[in-house]
Amino acid sequence: MATIKDVAKKAGVSVATVSRVLNHYDNVRQETIEAVQTAIQELDYHPNFLGRTLRRQETMKILVMVPTISNQFYSRVVKGIQTAAQAHGYHTMLAITGSDPEIEQEHINMARRKLVDGVIFLHTTMDAIDFSDFAENYPAVSACELVEGAKIPTVSIDDYRAALDGTRFLLHNGHKRIAFVSAGDLYDSSRRRRMGYAHALREAGIEAEDHLILNEGFTFNAGKRAAARILAMPSLPDAVFATSDSTAIGVISALAEHGIQVCRDISVMGFDNNQIAEFYLPHLTTISQPQFDIGHKAFELLLNKIQNQSCEEQHILLPHKLECRNSVKQNGSSK
Repeated sequence: MATIKDVAKKAGVSVATVSRVLNHYDNVRQETIEAVQTAIQELDYHPNFLGRTLRRQETMKILVMVPTISNQFYSRVVKGIQTAAQAHGYHTMLAITGSDPEIEQEHINMARRKLVDGVIFLHTTMDAIDFSDFAENYPAVSACELVEGAKIPTVSIDDYRAALDGTRFLLHNGHKRIAFVSAGDLYDSSRRRRMGYAHALREAGIEAEDHLILNEGFTFNAGKRAAARILAMPSLPDAVFATSDSTAIGVISALAEHGIQVCRDISVMGFDNNQIAEFYLPHLTTISQPQFDIGHKAFELLLNKIQNQSCEEQHILLPHKLECRNSVKQNGSSK
């Protein structure tokens, strides 16, 4: 079995230089890196990462906490995290919590036992005090779903502004009775989006109707449940603003089963701009989030914390964008 000394000899460098290449140090010339990598391949050398972990107290692993993998949105964010992590020699471990506090705490204990170097939370059930306490003692970042008042680095879009812009777009195109489908207060993003929706209605002189706010969730089946409630109303709303694409498509599917055609009879808007939004018929008008970029930036913030736990706490808002397709009637016509 080849050793690090064998690699150094074959590459014509010192053992220290091989170590710097393996640990992704910046102060190594490209030709040296290539020589070491060639020697590693030819000798079929496998570094003893357990030994390195014990010596340096690093695992080169990070933990990503997600509430579900049924929503395409999270998979794209995780891809951004994984791409950035791999570029820095880190491995990504995924923990699916189902928004269950006990499951979440079981995985958090991995960080407390130093089995991972840091944690990225795409959602947490912890309150602001507990979340802040954890982030004070362990490298951690919150992305997508934030906790108001928590002292932790964050990256997300401005959910309030995004929903405000989306509702304004519907109002601008003649829609006055707008149903809003979300997950209630289960997620911070849902709460903020509802606030943006309500603000847009108020500025248009329209009072929000409680029965048009449907707290069903972010899934396809949540959309079908919301559609059932809409169908039970005395009259259809002008539009439905669903705060996830999966939910919007669930609404469209259920309405179609009852002969209600989107754009002819009602408008539907989604949120996230998942891949399915562009391919589903009708193509879904939606608020686009930079999902990959959110994940990529989240890892960069986490790496800062891993390297310097006392570094400045950053709060990053990335831009959202309205994607106009043909599920919303615009001034009486579809687009």
